[in-house]
Amino acid sequence: MKIGFIAEPYEESNASGMGYLVLELMKNFLAEGSQHQFTFYSSRPISTEILTAPFRNVLVPRNFIKKFFWFLILREDIDVLFFVAPLLPLWISKRIKTIIICQELASQKIRPKQFADKIVAIIRDQVLMPLCISRACKIIVPSKATKEDVLRFYNVALDKITLVYNGFQELRPTEHNTISLEANMKPFFFFAGKIKFRKNVHGIVSAFILFKKKTHVDCKLVIAGDSGGEYCHTIVQELEKNGLAHEVFFVGYVSKAMLYALYANACAFVFPSLNEGFGMPILEAMSLETPVITSKISSMAEIAGDATLLVNPFDIEDISNAMEKVFFNSELRTKLIQKGFQRAKLFSWQKAVREYLALAQTLK
Repeated sequence: MKIGFIAEPYEESNASGMGYLVLELMKNFLAEGSQHQFTFYSSRPISTEILTAPFRNVLVPRNFIKKFFWFLILREDIDVLFFVAPLLPLWISKRIKTIIICQELASQKIRPKQFADKIVAIIRDQVLMPLCISRACKIIVPSKATKEDVLRFYNVALDKITLVYNGFQELRPTEHNTISLEANMKPFFFFAGKIKFRKNVHGIVSAFILFKKKTHVDCKLVIAGDSGGEYCHTIVQELEKNGLAHEVFFVGYVSKAMLYALYANACAFVFPSLNEGFGMPILEAMSLETPVITSKISSMAEIAGDATLLVNPFDIEDISNAMEKVFFNSELRTKLIQKGFQRAKLFSWQKAVREYLALAQTLK
């Protein structure tokens, strides 16, 4: 088959969640679909050092309006086109079968507070998404939770949606690419992700404050991810008010080697998000034999199975109690590590892409 993929957002380094997804899909499309011909559409050239197998790269306009019209008159000789919702194209030739990759519908359930963010959410959720969905032949979702969200918010036939679980990053470094953490950071709980309301970083910090007040143990909290802005400032103020600002390390965006070191040395990975389309960090931690505390709602309980401590993300005391359990109970830690490691083996990008390609074959 001749398969197209809109590689947006394309990020070569410091890839965000969606940027990482795009990179992994391209790599594994080429690895698992050698019998197919691939065309990747991107607004800037795709590095042949990142993707070494043969592929065709077509550059598209960066400007939103120009991009819209570019796809409107698309006459490329492709059979199936994959793209991440709600990116363009909104309308293309009906002879091209389209498959949407819908990772999450977070803003439908957690409404933005800033005016500009509200406008963006309205355009995305009420204009772009309905157009994308109505044009798509199939919709791929990464969890049952996201499938239920698509059915809830959009008028979609059940047989149009296909569940394909995501994979996760392989973070184990080579022996020549290891990083040692500073001794004053250990022991520590760990969170990785964007520092924003939906990730419930405020809940993690409040639970850590309560944990410290109850136990008085020498334990830190390490937060990796882009920080700044009013939300982050409020969290720092809360720590300062409780005299714990020196106990929490905001390390920003980190390299893969550093991310591995943080996961591997943490006493637990704490990820009680308010909503997730999938939850890749849960599996990253599990694969590195780190105990996980995560939410009992959304996709997180689905991905975690019985291999984590599940908490109510809206209950600070519940999160804090879970921290206390995993910190002091070595038997529980061992159990979570063993179950998590086996659970992570069920997920991979190779498996996901094979299912993507099998779905494309059904549209021939």
